[in-house]
Amino acid sequence: MTATRTAELAAAFDGVVLAGGRSSRMGTDKAGLPWRGRPLLQHVRGLLEQAGAQRVLICGPGPDAQSLPDRQPGLGPLGGLLTLAQTQPDGVYLILPVDMPRLTSGLLRRLVGALTDAEEMPCAMFAGHMLPLCLRLDGTTRAAIEEVAEQAPRMRSLHALHARLRSVELAVSDDERRCLANCNTPEEWKEVRP
Repeated sequence: MTATRTAELAAAFDGVVLAGGRSSRMGTDKAGLPWRGRPLLQHVRGLLEQAGAQRVLICGPGPDAQSLPDRQPGLGPLGGLLTLAQTQPDGVYLILPVDMPRLTSGLLRRLVGALTDAEEMPCAMFAGHMLPLCLRLDGTTRAAIEEVAEQAPRMRSLHALHARLRSVELAVSDDERRCLANCNTPEEWKEVRP
């Protein structure tokens, strides 16, 4: 089968939104920014549901039962993955940052399909982009996440985790690359707003 098989044919997976950052460069909480009439967090959660996620977890502070506050604050996205690894069962997880509003459910299904097509593959990502990623959480990937999280700050990154896992990189077209734009500053937010 090809790496573009649909979510209906792929294994079950859960969605994760990384929303635990301080949003210091944006100057306001990115999760609450308005996107097409609703907060960005709700929009990204909806993308995961459209892509076929059985449940959607939020890595970051939040009032509902699906929120997973970072157990080790200050690690950025890696902190969310560490909390996920320490609290959730084995399985396939599609992990998105809260600040990529142009993502599409089709692009996300492609990422899940790439991982579920090859059982030996621990992680899939789009070429040149650390996030989103699709992760097969098991003993091996848990150990890799914990090992990278324990490194010195300059060595502690998603880039280091992808290298450790030897993540498969999916090619992206120019149109798809535009969908992978994230917004960390007010200027970047102005560029992506509809």
